Amino acid sequence: MFSACTPTNDELFDKAFTLSKEKKYDEAIKIYTDIISRNDQLQLAYYNRGIDYLSKKSYKEALADFNKVMSLQTLGDFHIWFNENTPVAGDVERTQVPYNDALYQRAIVKFYMDSSRSSFIDFQTLVNDNYDQTSNCILWQGTLWVKLGKLEKACEYFQKAKQFANTSNDKQEADEMIKTYCSNIDKSKRK
Repeated sequence: MFSACTPTNDELFDKAFTLSKEKKYDEAIKIYTDIISRNDQLQLAYYNRGIDYLSKKSYKEALADFNKVMSLQTLGDFHIWFNENTPVAGDVERTQVPYNDALYQRAIVKFYMDSSRSSFIDFQTLVNDNYDQTSNCILWQGTLWVKLGKLEKACEYFQKAKQFANTSNDKQEADEMIKTYCSNIDKSKRK
């Protein structure tokens, strides 16, 4: 009788996701934390909560959540992925997050935490794995070079990102970075 009043995990995910879209991150985080307290194996709850922490600039908490997602999929050097489409798939299988998506978010968090070397390595791992956001990863790497004051190196990465661009938006982002950071370098080389 009481279970009918208790929302399902799916209902809680929907509610938290809506709150996140409304930028009510604290409320969404609380719901994701409640979901995790029900089942601490649900990767999507950690992942979404990590995104909300990142949005709030709570980098330490975001990093912990993305690391948790990745640890739930790792056994030694192997990544474990269950088929969420099997007839017996439960919450754990249906709420998996691709390992590289969590790695990408972790790399961004590390960027903002000023862990430049570690962030660069995570982005390079994604590039090496042919992640679907490869151009974006290379742009982030170029931005890391900008942070370090190495504009020529940054421009090499921005050009490389343009080469890897799969969409017009990716190409436009690379062009904007080239225009912003590389036009003065090109002019000084011509003199």
